[in-house]
Amino acid sequence: MNNSRNDNYRDYPEGGKRVSGGQRSAGQRSEGQPRRRRRRKKSKALYYVILLVLVGILVFSAVKIISYFKEQAAAADAQNGVISDYTKPNGDQDNTNTPDSNDDDKNSDGQTKLDNETIDVDFDKLCADYPDVVGYIYAANTKIQHAIQYGKGNEYYLSHDLYGNSNSNGSIFIEQVNSSSFSDNNTIIYGHNMKTGMMFAGLRNYHTDKGYYAAHPYMYIYTPTQNYKLQLFAGFVCEHDDEVYNTSLTQSQLEAMAAKSDFKSSYGIPTGKTVTLSTCSYEFSDARYVVVGELVPID
Repeated sequence: MNNSRNDNYRDYPEGGKRVSGGQRSAGQRSEGQPRRRRRRKKSKALYYVILLVLVGILVFSAVKIISYFKEQAAAADAQNGVISDYTKPNGDQDNTNTPDSNDDDKNSDGQTKLDNETIDVDFDKLCADYPDVVGYIYAANTKIQHAIQYGKGNEYYLSHDLYGNSNSNGSIFIEQVNSSSFSDNNTIIYGHNMKTGMMFAGLRNYHTDKGYYAAHPYMYIYTPTQNYKLQLFAGFVCEHDDEVYNTSLTQSQLEAMAAKSDFKSSYGIPTGKTVTLSTCSYEFSDARYVVVGELVPID
């Protein structure tokens, strides 16, 4: 009996040798290698795409961060420039207010430097250099010391500084439907609530600090023709379209505002013209925080 197998060696690859189950022929390897090379090329291409995206995100983030700090510096420079170039102390130093300051506001003896109670504003020079300026708001020992602008519309001042440059800090400005002369029954003044504490961020202190009103119950508004003391009587969170944004307020509306105020006024309900100071708040969507005061002319 012949136990040999009649294998047809011509049917086997590699010169008639049997290929084990775990091995592939050269022809099979030659077909698989291009596929592997294509996969490697695709993997490398995907790697570089992801790398480029990550680098782009990093560069974009760096540009945004640098731009943010440049804007904050520009806004601070604009405010400090106006204070130093166009205002000066008026009268004796008043030490009754609690300062809203930091370690940078110390004198050589380590004592806190307090602002003067009132100031003089050189409007001839200020308005010549910045024609949109119609007034100046001043609260001693706070960061609320700003030129007030009017004339180019609300949207413009929300995103442009005193120099006319694009800046997320914006400006302090009067509502466009108001008169710029504070002749309306209620004049609205806007300013952003910046995390740096700039612009009108300080208004929120009347909401968060129960003792703040006692230290700062009034502000001053200076104009080229008349100066005013703004006697604050109400501060509260409201909707963006609250009735406080009307250019005329009734006595019953003023009484309702006083009733829901975060502080109890020492002045009572206004009987004359009012000014509403407005900034953003975050208790709900489109929330605002307003501080309302009576506009009292001073000599």
